[in-house]
Amino acid sequence: MDTPSYHGERLSSTEKQAIRISYPGIAARLDRLPSGTWHRKVMFLFGGVVFCDCLDMYVGGGILAQLLQNGWSTVDLNAVFASITMIGYLLGALFAGYLGDRFGRRKSLLFSTMLFSVMTFLAAFAPTMETLIVMRGLMGVGLGGALPGSYGALSEYTPPLVRGRYASWLGLIGNFSPPLGALLTVLVIPIFGWQAIFIGISLISLLAWLILWRYLPESPRWLASKGRCAEANEIVLSAERSFLQQGIELPEIDYAALLKTTQQEPTKKANWLSLFSKRMVKQTIAISAALFAMNLMVYTITNWTPTIFVLRGMDTTMSIGITVVMLLGAPFGIFLLSIFADKHDRKKGLIICLFLLAIFAYVWSLIPMDNIFALMSVGFIVCAILYYYAILACSVYLGEGFPTEIRLRGSGFAHAIGRLAGIISPYAIAFLLQSYGAPAVFLTNGAVLIVLAIIIGFCGEETRGKSLEEINASTSSE
Repeated sequence: MDTPSYHGERLSSTEKQAIRISYPGIAARLDRLPSGTWHRKVMFLFGGVVFCDCLDMYVGGGILAQLLQNGWSTVDLNAVFASITMIGYLLGALFAGYLGDRFGRRKSLLFSTMLFSVMTFLAAFAPTMETLIVMRGLMGVGLGGALPGSYGALSEYTPPLVRGRYASWLGLIGNFSPPLGALLTVLVIPIFGWQAIFIGISLISLLAWLILWRYLPESPRWLASKGRCAEANEIVLSAERSFLQQGIELPEIDYAALLKTTQQEPTKKANWLSLFSKRMVKQTIAISAALFAMNLMVYTITNWTPTIFVLRGMDTTMSIGITVVMLLGAPFGIFLLSIFADKHDRKKGLIICLFLLAIFAYVWSLIPMDNIFALMSVGFIVCAILYYYAILACSVYLGEGFPTEIRLRGSGFAHAIGRLAGIISPYAIAFLLQSYGAPAVFLTNGAVLIVLAIIIGFCGEETRGKSLEEINASTSSE
C-alpha cells in the first residue's frame, strides 16, 4: 500500500490529490500519524540543539568565576557579560522568529545553531574581556534564536494527543545539561582553562548542526502554509510510508470534512502586527505572561538562592550544597510533566502551578537557616513545581498557541518578553533583599505570579488535545 486510504469515494482522484496536498490535508495527515520512530527522530534532532544551548547557559557562572580569580575580568565587567548575554537572548528570539516564519523552521534553526557554534569557538580566542563580551552577545543571539525555534517548531510535527509528552521530553533533554555543565566547570576549567569549555561546546554544537542539516525535514505545515504543497506532501508521504513499512495501519481521514476546510488555509502574508490583531492579541498576552512568570522565578531561584542563604548567615559551601539538592527537583518535575502533560488542561495546569509557586516559595523563604532538612525538602518541591510549570509554558503551551504563519514570530516575541524578567528582576530583587529580606522577595514575586495567573486565565486559549488548526480557528473566531 503506497498511499493511505481516505473517505470520499465520490471524489475524483484529481480532487482527492488536491485535497490531500492542501494545507488542511497536510495537517490532517500529520495529526493522524501514530506516535512512533519518525516523531522521536524529530524530537531528538531538536533536543540536540536544546541540550547544547542549555549546556552553554550553565557554564557561564564557572567561567566568570575563573576570569575574576585570574584578574582577567572585574565584577563590573562580569555584570556586563551577564547583561549582554540576556540582550543577545532577547534579540535572537525576535530575529529567529522572523527568519523561521519567513524562510522556514529548518533554515532558522540551522542559522542560529551555526552562529552560536562559530561565536563560541571564536570566544575561546578572545584577547581581552571586552572582546569576549562582544562575542558573548553574538553567542546570545544564536542561543536566543535556537531555543524558541526548537520549542516552537516541534508542535508542528507531533500529533495532538501526545504533543505535550514530546514537548516535555524535549525539555527534559535540555535540562540534563545543568549537572554536566557543573561537572565540566569543576573538572575542565582548573586543568585546561575556560577556553577549553568554549571550544568543546562549539564542536558539540557543530556536530548537532551537521546532524540537523542531514536529517531534519522542514515542517510540512510551514511548507503548505507557503504554498509549497508538493514538498510538504513528499515529507508527509515519507513519514506515512515509514509507518506502513512497519505494518502499522493508518487511520482514514474523512475527505468530506477536509473539503469544507480547504478554503480556510492560513494567510500567507503575516507580520509582527499579526500578533496584536483582534483575533490574536489575547493569546499573545497570555503566552507572554506565562513566559515572564517562568523567567522571573527561574532566575530568582537559580541565581539568587545561594546569595539569599549567605545573607541570612549560612556559609557559602553549605548554601551551594542546599541549592544543588533543591535543583534536583527540576528533572523530577519535568519527568512528572511528561506523564501528566496530556492528561490535564494546559491553561489550568499553568494557573495552578503559579498559585502553588507563590505559596510554597513564600513558605520556603520563612524557614529558619538551621532547619536544613526543611530548606532542602521544601526547596525541592519548589523547584519541581517551577520546572513542571516552566516546560509546560515554554515547551508545550508556547508552540501550540500561535498559527503556523506566525508561530515562530509569536514564540520569539513571547521569549523576548520573558527575557525582560531576567533583565529587570535582579535590580528589584537586590533592593528588596537588602531593604526587607528574603520573605519580601518571594512575597512580591508571589503577588506578580498571581496577577500573571489571572491574565493567563482571562486571555489564554485551552489547547490540549486539539489540532493546531482547531486552536487557530478558536483564536480566529474570538
